[in-house]
Amino acid sequence: MKEPTPQDISTLAHTLAHDHHALRSRMQSFAASDPIFIPRYDLPLPLTRELAHQRLARLAEQNFLSVFDFESDPLKIFAAHEMAGIIDQSMATKMTVQWNLFGGTMIKLGTERHRDLLKGVDRLEDVGCFALTELGFGNNAVEMETTAHYIPETHEWDIHTPTTKGQKYWISNAAVDATWAVVFAQTFVNNKNEGVHAILVRIRESNGTLHRTVSKGVVIQDMGVKMGCNGVDNGKLFFDHVRVPVENLLNRYSDVDRHTGQFSSSIPSKRGRFLKVADQLLSGRLAISSLCLGGSKVCLTIAFRYAHSRLCVGPKGKSDTPIMVYQLQQRALLPLFAQTVCLNFGLNYCKRRWSALSLQAHQQYQQEQQQQQHGRKVKGKDDNDEVVEEVVRLCCVIKPLITWNAERVATTCRERCGGQGYLSVNRFGDMIGYAHAGMTAEGDNSVLMQKVAKEQLVQLQRQHKAKGETLEQWFLQLRRKPVDIDSFEGLLSLLHLREAGVFYELDSTLKAKQAKGKPLFQVWMGEESDTIQSAAKAFGERMCFEQTLDIIHTLDHGPRTILEILLRLWGLTLVESNLSWYLTRQLMTPQTGLLIPQHSRNVVASVGEHSLGLCEILGVDERLLFAPIAGDLGGWEAYNRSDNHGELLEKNHLDTAGFRPHNAFGHSKL
Repeated sequence: MKEPTPQDISTLAHTLAHDHHALRSRMQSFAASDPIFIPRYDLPLPLTRELAHQRLARLAEQNFLSVFDFESDPLKIFAAHEMAGIIDQSMATKMTVQWNLFGGTMIKLGTERHRDLLKGVDRLEDVGCFALTELGFGNNAVEMETTAHYIPETHEWDIHTPTTKGQKYWISNAAVDATWAVVFAQTFVNNKNEGVHAILVRIRESNGTLHRTVSKGVVIQDMGVKMGCNGVDNGKLFFDHVRVPVENLLNRYSDVDRHTGQFSSSIPSKRGRFLKVADQLLSGRLAISSLCLGGSKVCLTIAFRYAHSRLCVGPKGKSDTPIMVYQLQQRALLPLFAQTVCLNFGLNYCKRRWSALSLQAHQQYQQEQQQQQHGRKVKGKDDNDEVVEEVVRLCCVIKPLITWNAERVATTCRERCGGQGYLSVNRFGDMIGYAHAGMTAEGDNSVLMQKVAKEQLVQLQRQHKAKGETLEQWFLQLRRKPVDIDSFEGLLSLLHLREAGVFYELDSTLKAKQAKGKPLFQVWMGEESDTIQSAAKAFGERMCFEQTLDIIHTLDHGPRTILEILLRLWGLTLVESNLSWYLTRQLMTPQTGLLIPQHSRNVVASVGEHSLGLCEILGVDERLLFAPIAGDLGGWEAYNRSDNHGELLEKNHLDTAGFRPHNAFGHSKL
C-alpha cells in the first residue's frame, strides 16, 4: 500500500462523514474552545450531572440542532449526535432524550396545540424525558401497567401507577433536570382500553425562580450511581392519580372529542397504536448508533496515536520500536478500524433511508392538513408497507452492530494500551460504560436481532415465493458459485451465501419442528436462539459490506484504493470469524480455509505502517481527544512530570473551569 496523501485522507474523511460537514467542524471547534468541555473525573455525582447539563446548554445556545430539523433535515440531528458522542457521551445521551425522544415524539405525534412547547425544547428551557419503560415491562412495553383514565366531568386524564412493577424506570433526565415527561399509558375511555398512548405530564413546577418543586401526585426517585454514563440523571417515576388536561394527549392519530367525550383513532388496532407512539425509538436507534460511533472513533484515534509513540523492545533489545510495528497490535486494532469504517457506511445508508421516509410522512401530513383546512375530505395515502418494513429492519439491525462494535473497540483499545489504557484520563473506561449503555438503550441488542431475523425471514419467504422458488433453492443456487477470496465480488458472494444459508437453516428447522407438534414459541425462544442471532447478524453485515462497496465505485485513485483495502480486510475478517460454518457445510475446502487468515494478516501488514495517517479519516479533531497518551511522542511523558491526580485540570479547578453558577435546585453545587 502506498503512503496516503493528505488529499486522499481528506477526500475519504469527507465521504465517510457523509453530510453536514460544516456543522461537524463548527461543533468540534466550539467544544475545543470552551473549558467546560475539558474532561474531569474526580467529581461527586451531582457535579458530574451538572457538568453534562451545562455542556448540553452550551450546545443549545449555539443552535447546532433543532427539534424542527425532524421536519426539514433529520440528517442534521444524527450528525450532531455523532459529534456529541466524540465530546461527552453523557451529554450526548441527554441530547438524544431531549431532542429525539422527548421533542421528537412531540413533533411526530402532537398537533398544533403542542408546538409552543417545542421552542422551549430547543432552548433547553423545557427539559423533558421519555417515560416508556417500566420496572416490570421493558421489551414487552405494550403490556405496561401505567393507566390514563378519561374523566368526562373535568375533561382530564387521571394518570396512575397501580403497582411497583408499573413504575417508570431508567428514565433519563428524570432525577434532576426534567420538567416534563411524555408518559406512555394504557388509555381508558368510557371504561374501554384503547391501547397505549403518549400524554404530556408536568413532573416539576416552576414558582417563578430557578428552584423547581416536584408536581403534586408525582414521585421521583434517583437511581444513583451506575457503571457508566453518570452524567445522565436516571430516575424512577410514580404517578398517584395525577390529573392533566385531555389536550395533553399527543393527538395526531387518536383523540377524545371535548363535546361528546368519544374516542377516535385513525389506527384501528391497539397494537398498531402502540407501534405508532413508540415510533421515535427508530430514530433513537440511529441517534444511539451515531453517538456510539463517535466514541469508537475517539478510542481508535487515541489507541493508534499511542501505539505509534510508545516505544518498546526492538530487534536489538532496546526500547526503540513503536508497538504499532508488532503484529499483535496490528491484528488487534486494524480489523476493528476497518469494521468501524464499513459500519459507518452502513449507518449512513440507514440514516438516509429513515430520513427520506420521515420527510415523506411529514409532507403527507402537511398535505392532509391543508386539505382539511379547505374543507376537502382527506383520503390518507397508504404507506409503502414493504419500504416501511425494510427501514424498520435497517434501524433495528444497525444499532446492535454499531454498539457491539463500540464495546469491542473500547475494550480492545484499552487492553492494547496497557496500564495507560486503564487510567480514566485516557478515556477508554468511560467509553466501555457508554457502549454498554448503548447495547441495551432503545431496545436490547439481542432482542432487536430477534425482531430483525423474524421480519427478514418473512420477507425472504414472500420474495422467493413470488419468484417460484424456496429458500433452499435460493441457497443451493448461491452455493454453486466458485469460492473466490481474492475479489470483492467473491467476498460479497460468501457473505450472501452465509446469509442465505443461515436463513434457509432457520426456515427449515422451524418447519420441521413445528411439523412434529412443537409450538412456534418454544422453538423460537427456547431452541433456535443461536441461529436467529446469526441470521440477523449475517443480514446486517452483508448490508454494510454492500453499502461500502457501492461507495468504492464512486471514488477514484488514492481514496478508492484505501477503502478497497479496508473493505477487503473487513470481508476477510467476517469470513475468518465464520470459517467453521463454511467448512462444516462443505462450502469451502480446508485448503481455502487455511488461506484466509494468512490473507488477512497480509492485508493488516500492508496497512499497519500507514495506520497513523489513516486514522485521520475518522474525522476526530485532535483538540478533543483529551487523552495524554494521544499526544505526540513524549506527550504522555510530559503529562507525568507533575503530580496530576489523574486529571487534565488542576484539582482545585475541577469544579470551576468553564462552569457557570447554578442554583436550580436550592443551593449552589459549585
